[in-house]
Amino acid sequence: MIRIPSAYDNRRGSVIVDTDEGVLLVSSSGGYYRLPGGKPKRGEASIQAAIRELREETGLRAYEVKYLFKFHASKIFRIKGKGTPTPSDEIHHFVFFKPGKDMKVRVSENTLKILKRYYNLNSDSDHHERFKKGQKS
Repeated sequence: MIRIPSAYDNRRGSVIVDTDEGVLLVSSSGGYYRLPGGKPKRGEASIQAAIRELREETGLRAYEVKYLFKFHASKIFRIKGKGTPTPSDEIHHFVFFKPGKDMKVRVSENTLKILKRYYNLNSDSDHHERFKKGQKS
């Protein structure tokens, strides 16, 4: 079996922006969707990379940041952002993910694993119940 490398295999800061509409996911080509984020620059911490990449990819300004957990080599942060997501040179497509919502987009397998873990941390949420019942995007 051939393993396809994942963006989460490399050290990076990835961002969960959870809104009333769902969790913000991004795509550069309209292919698979993933969490915003990226690799730290030399001397930059993962949290700094997460905040910077969120701004570069979506135009959102972080105003509240919380470390959640590590997934492979990536650190996952929940960030509240100000503004409206806007396309960038790098990111052309946005969707909001909600478990149980019929989505017509492809979400990467590792992004789904991260989201499942996130919703398990917030087990009082309705989203957690939908994941437990096996409903996917």
